[in-house]
Amino acid sequence: MIELTVTSIPFVLRVLYLRWKGIPITLYNVHIALFAWLALAFIVFFTVFYYYPKSYTGFVPFRTVPVVSENGGTVTSIEVDNGSRVKPGQVLFTVDDATEQAAVKAAELKLAEIDKSFASAEAEIHSAQASLDREKAELQQAIEVFDDQAELKKRKSPAYNERRYQAAVADKSAGEAKVAQAEALLDEANLQLKEVLPAQRESANAALEQAKVELEKTTVRSEVDGVVDQLTLHVGARAAQFASNPAMLIIPDRDKAHPKRVLAGFAQVARSVLYVGMPAEVACDTNFNVAMTDAVLPARITAIQPEIAAGQVAPTGRLLEPRSSRSGARWSCCSRWSTRSIGSSWSMAAAVSYRPTTAIFPTGFSATSWAGSASSRPGVSGSKSGSRS
Repeated sequence: MIELTVTSIPFVLRVLYLRWKGIPITLYNVHIALFAWLALAFIVFFTVFYYYPKSYTGFVPFRTVPVVSENGGTVTSIEVDNGSRVKPGQVLFTVDDATEQAAVKAAELKLAEIDKSFASAEAEIHSAQASLDREKAELQQAIEVFDDQAELKKRKSPAYNERRYQAAVADKSAGEAKVAQAEALLDEANLQLKEVLPAQRESANAALEQAKVELEKTTVRSEVDGVVDQLTLHVGARAAQFASNPAMLIIPDRDKAHPKRVLAGFAQVARSVLYVGMPAEVACDTNFNVAMTDAVLPARITAIQPEIAAGQVAPTGRLLEPRSSRSGARWSCCSRWSTRSIGSSWSMAAAVSYRPTTAIFPTGFSATSWAGSASSRPGVSGSKSGSRS
């Protein structure tokens, strides 16, 4: 509106001059001023729309955190409602934990049983040690009897008796075997006390911790600061375990590292005048009977997306076909060329497609630029480009 007012000054001055002179106001008398008005308006509008492009696709992006239960179960309580503000660690809802409580109880009993096994292992060590001492004493006695019989045999004493000598040899061998067996039992008891039982205790502690973790999963807590929305859960329902069907959403608060931004798309031709740091304005929909304050917000371009969305490709098992079209919004203009190759002639159509790319403004302005690409077959010359805002 202000552009029309400013550019109409020559026309207004001409009308005022004609009235001052008393000359009738006709189209012939004001045609030059009218032409000047239209020319100035065209120049002003062209300058404004070219050097200060606008977009009606702006939006403020934000993140959401879907809330699901890691352990599926029947919901037993809900501690929040739609619109509730939550903090990290705050309880959102709980599910039935009877199975998890039983697992924790079983793990605690197993750990207590292993702790009692330590006392039993120590008693076994004392018993094995006593048995070893007894066997060593009997072996020593058998060795003394054997030495006496061996001395009598060596001296060829009349008191030597072959049967007694063989009995002493057998008693000595049996005593050595019993001592070896007692030592093995003592080593086994020590191994049980020093290695086996500690390992079993560690395993039982790990099982108890795992059971407690599973029990803690039955209480769903918030991980972020934010506001609860889209709460679809109720007591007695089955808690979902998939993010595609969450129990509720949390809209997290923005931190200083992620300020609010506005993203918007712009025509390809605007890319030549857009640059990072360029001042911008974000105009909000309003009217006179609602409000006039905060209708236009100052902003600044912080980033421009250089890539064109239409050019995004992913490797597949087939070569890309430039002539294939994709579904979705696209605008194309077609022109036909004919070419002659090795004596034969044929004609084809080339499509120039325009798709948006994005630039980000502070209060984030995403400027989307439109880029074009012409598809044609080898041997075809000529090109045509266009733009649409």
